[in-house]
Formats: sequence, C-alpha cells, structure tokens
Amino acid sequence: MKVIAMYLPQFHKVKENDLWWGEGFSDWVSAQNTTACFEGHYQPHLPLNNYYYDLMQKETMQWQADMMHKYGVDGMCIYHYWFENGRRILEKPAENLLKWKDIDMPFCFCWANETWARSWGNIKEANSWTNVLEVKGDNERAILLNQDYGDVNSWKEHFDYLYPFFKDSRYIKIDGRPLFLIYKSKLLTCLKDMLDCWRKWAKEKGFPDLYIIGSNCSGNEFLYLDAELYHEPLRGSRGLVENLFDSGIKRIDYSAVWNNILSEPPKDNTYYGAFVGYDDTPRRGIEGVVVENGSPELFGDFLTKLMAKNAAQGNDITFINAWNEWGEGMHLEPDQKYGLGFLEQINISKNKYHSISLQNHTDNKKIQALQKRSDKFELYLNDLDIWMTLREQHRNLSYLLLEKNIHTIAIYGFGIMGKHLKQELEESNVNCLYIIDRQKEKIHADLPVYSPLETLPNVDSIIVSSYYFISEISLECKYPLISLGDLLHEEYSRLK
Repeated sequence: MKVIAMYLPQFHKVKENDLWWGEGFSDWVSAQNTTACFEGHYQPHLPLNNYYYDLMQKETMQWQADMMHKYGVDGMCIYHYWFENGRRILEKPAENLLKWKDIDMPFCFCWANETWARSWGNIKEANSWTNVLEVKGDNERAILLNQDYGDVNSWKEHFDYLYPFFKDSRYIKIDGRPLFLIYKSKLLTCLKDMLDCWRKWAKEKGFPDLYIIGSNCSGNEFLYLDAELYHEPLRGSRGLVENLFDSGIKRIDYSAVWNNILSEPPKDNTYYGAFVGYDDTPRRGIEGVVVENGSPELFGDFLTKLMAKNAAQGNDITFINAWNEWGEGMHLEPDQKYGLGFLEQINISKNKYHSISLQNHTDNKKIQALQKRSDKFELYLNDLDIWMTLREQHRNLSYLLLEKNIHTIAIYGFGIMGKHLKQELEESNVNCLYIIDRQKEKIHADLPVYSPLETLPNVDSIIVSSYYFISEISLECKYPLISLGDLLHEEYSRLK
C-alpha cells in the first residue's frame, strides 16, 4: 500500500500574496498569528524547532524528501494552480523540483481549479484564502484570480506546460499513465472535450494514457474520469457540522468523522482518502471549523483500517490530507505539540496493514486448502457409492478394460481408491504390473513401486486412482493416463 500526501506549495514569498494580504504573507503567517478560541482548543500549530521553512530553498525540499522516505510517505500530490489565460501562481516549488533532479521526491499534481476571491465577495464555488486578514477597500475587486478553461488552444498550452513534469522519472504513474487529480472536476463544463484532447496528446507523446482522478464528484463528470477520490475530511464531516457551536466556531469530533469515512459503502473506481486533522481557524477565525479530540494514535488506528478498505476496492494508494496544511491544522510535518507523532504513524499503520493482509492471505490459503480437501473427499465418496452399486450388480471394471483391449495396467496413486482398484482386478484377466506414487518410499505393496519421474515399464494403460489431481499429474507424467473416475462413470452409465 502506497501513501501519497497532499502538498501545499504556499510557503514562499509571491507578489500576489504581498499585495493581497501584506508583505511576506504565507500560511506561516496564518499559523503564527492565531490563538486558542475556546478552552482546550489546540492553537497555534507551530513547527518543531521553529522551522519556518522557505520552499524556494533547495535544502527545504531535500529535508521534506528525506522525511517522507524515512517515515513511509511514498509521494507528494502537489497543488497546481492554472487560471484564466494560463495565469499561474505558487508554481515555483514544483518548477524547482523539476530542475533539482537529485531530490528524490516522487510527486504528482492536483489541479486546484477554483476561482480565488475575497471572502466578502460571496463568489459561488470560489476559494477565499483567508477571512482573518480580509479588509475591504474601495478599489478592491472581489475576484482575485478568475478560473476559466478556454478552448482547445488553452488546453494545449496547459498540457504543454504539464508535459515536462509528466515525463520526469519521479512523476507518479499508474501502469505508465501519469497521475493527475482535479480538485473540483464538476466545475469543468468542458471536462470531456478537454480530457479527450489531453489523452490524445499524451498518447502522441508516448504515454499509454493519463490516469485522471476527480475529487468528490457530484454529477456525470465521473463518466470521463478514471477514478474518484473522497477528499477528506469534507465528505466525512457531512451531518456532523451542526452538532456543536462555540462562539460561532463549528466543533466536530475526530472519531465521528473517521467513522463516517470508514462506513462509506463500497464504490467502484473510488479511492477513500485519509486526513490528519482539521482546524481552519487560522484562516477563518470564528467562522472556522475545528475537528477536535484527535491524536497520532487515533490517526494511526483509523489509517490502518482505511488502507484495508482501499485494498478491498483494489486500490494500492491511500491519499492523506495533508503534508503541510498548517493554516488548516492538517499536517504530517512535525509540530511542537506532537513532534513526529503523526508521521511515525505512517510506517506503523503500513506494518499493521501488511501484517493483517498477510494473515488474511494465510487464512485464505488455509480455507482454500480445506475447501480443496473437502471437494476431493466429496468426489471420491460419490464415486465410491457408484462403485458399490456396480459391485452389487456384479459389474467388474476388468470387463470394461478388456473391451478397450487393455490387459496390463499400472496404478498411479496407492491411496484408498488405488488399493480398491488393485483388489478388484486381482482375480481378473487384467494384470496390474506395478504402482506409481510420488511418495515411493512410503508405499508398501506386493508389487514394484516407481516414482513418476522414473522410466516406467510398458503397460497397456496407466490408471490414475488419485484422479482429483489428474491435471497436475498429467503435467509430470509423460505417459497416457486414464482416470479411474471416468471408468466408473462410463461403466455406471450402462446400468441406466
């Protein structure tokens, strides 16, 4: 089971953030400036050793890559921002990673395809980054960056930008297909046409296809995607948000959200997402949502169960929200309260999941072996009943063999059925010359015994008494074989 963490490329200086929210803004500002809003509220979330890193520094991304490998995170799903007319923002960390080939950070993209707007604008389906720092001025526009998908030329420009990332050896692929997530695929009214073009261009570049996942689909857009991701804790918190209010802040129990996630009914082509925690009061203030009562241990226990749930759907990836969403209290990166606690749970959960999976595999093998044994005995019991019926009618298998011009035989397998066959033929004109058995050294008989791998004396026919395994036996024995079961059924059919 692989783990891919959602990754926010916000932690560096960009001119737009300086203009909108103040000089030097990043999510570190949101994290540092918040305070507890009620008794027992865990805020602020501050990084361990006050490591307020800058994603423009190579040493930062090397540190992150080292951490992910040490603690069992297999890749980063980096949020990708592409707006109207190809406008980009927060793109530099991924572009630097593309240049820094020596940093072993497997990655893919999640296109965060929302309009960016100010919170007071009330723009539908838009992302208002922060309410806390919002100040409405006379000359300020509600929309900061508009999301528009354009036409085929725009789609080609976007694809051409992504292609160098797709072909990078570190870019995560599924069966050779570059993995690409779309955060709100329902907003893409041109989804089918755009993806048809992207898939065509990907094949022209030598890829077998793309592998496109949409988050929390709500319409027929699922028809054009390869799979869906339940991006948590959004889905798991449904029905819980109104449970408890405190000064306007919505408070939700951590275990209740996880239980909702784990109780989701199975759905084809669906990845069930995990989440570390959630608290967006650094960005939203008293309009925020707090998922409380979580801990690294709870996270680990739930994550193990979710891995098993994903595996049951045929998925070998579990997406975790998130690696570094400090402004939403949702980070695997170490903090001053829990240290490396949440990160350490990744390997613990993986090991538990693999132990459970191995045990299940072992149990399944035992069940299969018991079922095979049961099937064998049922077959032989039914055929012994037929044999007894033939004996009651004074029918001997030697008559059938002689009709087939078989006068000399060998018996393959000297268990119960083989011994009965030898006994039946002893006073007939069909001579049994020897026994063949894999466990030659354990057979005690008044006839020669051979291994199936030895050179065997000539006989008219070799009759397999252990015919439940005749398919396997025929592979190791180069001589023509007849099934005892077939002989019994052929002779029995003459009675009807």
